[in-house]
Amino acid sequence: MRRQIGLLSFVGLLSLLATADAQTPSRAVAAPAFDGTYRLVSTAKVNQTYTSRGGRMLQCTNRTPGPLTIVNGQAKYTTETGHEISGTVGPNGVLDLRMMAGAGEVHSRPLEMHTTAQIDSIGTVHARQMGGSCSYDYVWQKQ
Repeated sequence: MRRQIGLLSFVGLLSLLATADAQTPSRAVAAPAFDGTYRLVSTAKVNQTYTSRGGRMLQCTNRTPGPLTIVNGQAKYTTETGHEISGTVGPNGVLDLRMMAGAGEVHSRPLEMHTTAQIDSIGTVHARQMGGSCSYDYVWQKQ
């Protein structure tokens, strides 16, 4: 009797796991719809100036990042200054990309950048890149 109860418990557990797995959307199913290379079509400064660590008001320069590439739900692009920003694409086309360069690599303090974006139904990506000083809006279009 114990053996039958143990076997039934095991079968029940497997059924629950199979049901839970069937309800979890597969990332691989959603990601290929966004795979590809996206070329930059516009860039705009969000802020014109910023305050330096020394307290001086400085101008934000124009920036032109490289193309955005997405492969299997992983997105990345390279900033004009050579930093690679990478992250993920959700099944609904929301991108979350980040980059952190440690102190002593290029700067005296850690450099952080965060980019959030959305891909629309025609393959246009609207993104905002935020950093410690200047922020930018970028638009890429799927090729």
